[in-house]
Amino acid sequence: MKIQKITDRNLFDAFVEKHPYSHYMKTSMWGEYKKRTDQLEYEMLGFYEGDTLIGTAMVLLGSWLHHPYAYIPWGPCINYDNPNERNEVFNLLKKYADEKNVLFLRVDPNVVRCPHDIKGNVLEGFNNECVTEDLKKDGYTHKGYGYAYNGSWTNRYTLIVDLSCGKDEVFKRFIPQRRRAINRHKTWHVSTEIGNENDIDDLMRLEHQLCENDGFAPHNRQFFLNLMDCFKEHCVLYKTTIDLKGMIDGMSAELETKKYKNDAKAKEAALNNIERAKQLRDKHGDTAVIACGLFIRFANKSWDLYTYNDHQEFNFIRPVDNLHYFAMCDMYDHGVTDYDMVGFSGVTTEDDPEYGLYVYKSSFGPEYIERIGEFDYVRNESRMKRFRFEKRAINHVKRKYWAIRYKKK
Repeated sequence: MKIQKITDRNLFDAFVEKHPYSHYMKTSMWGEYKKRTDQLEYEMLGFYEGDTLIGTAMVLLGSWLHHPYAYIPWGPCINYDNPNERNEVFNLLKKYADEKNVLFLRVDPNVVRCPHDIKGNVLEGFNNECVTEDLKKDGYTHKGYGYAYNGSWTNRYTLIVDLSCGKDEVFKRFIPQRRRAINRHKTWHVSTEIGNENDIDDLMRLEHQLCENDGFAPHNRQFFLNLMDCFKEHCVLYKTTIDLKGMIDGMSAELETKKYKNDAKAKEAALNNIERAKQLRDKHGDTAVIACGLFIRFANKSWDLYTYNDHQEFNFIRPVDNLHYFAMCDMYDHGVTDYDMVGFSGVTTEDDPEYGLYVYKSSFGPEYIERIGEFDYVRNESRMKRFRFEKRAINHVKRKYWAIRYKKK
């Protein structure tokens, strides 16, 4: 096997698109995006048996406080089921790191560790910890099978909805609360559609709301424009809108039916919602954008990168329920089978501070996915210790700063 650079982006991306271990971060589009946003250089590597391309690697090359590094997000696109191929590829990558004279090479392969039920319990079946052990034998340091938010550069836990069963079956797998909200949206005149770059302002406005609550730095307009421009048709923006006049008329008409005849409590709630809708209409006009989501789809997979809703005034509408169902249907129409809800802590108990995120995402009937995690080929241990210390210290200061600046008073 030999390794060589690929200069043809179309050739490179076509290989990734057809590969079982494809991922949007393994494409040249991601390399271009990181070059624009983080000023990283990138190289497209190919692994060849003779003249046959059998694997690829999108390598990001950067330097942090004079610590040069190479990073292959989600690992190379290779056949991880073939131990000989794995061994050759990862040893070639070590030689590549030596030639580049970087401090370390980091990889985090999108290889699933083992099957789980939705609560995270391990099920019988395959086990890919052998990949971890082989990489360790090849000289890579494993970060471990720890908590998701442990400073890793990618989140090894996620929840993925299987769309291959069809739209109706996908909807049936939602918990009753999700299904009721989506059905209620017909009366409340809540709808989702495909947006464009003109809707980025709404996406940013809704992100700012979350920043005020959670204390993190928002993205600027150029950040989202770069993503859309680099990924073009692979990047999709969805927006969810409410017609407040339609909601008032629809609920008022519903009150004239026999639906609430024997349910005084439900009737009172409906009247309260009508009054709330009237107040919101006075403030916002007939229509308002109440949720936005920016997604990427590539091959048969999609990823929910940035989804926000207006939780200050419209949270009772549950607009993201509508957005997700519309997005799933649209993704299915585009051949997507794996709808990745992108990350959670991996913990499914109420004592976890991110439990609410897990509860919400799990309500759409996804599969619990745990990958094998992060590995480093370190070329200088003492300098690496210094890098890790400096990285932790500066990240801690940054988090404190953004929390103070954006935390809602």
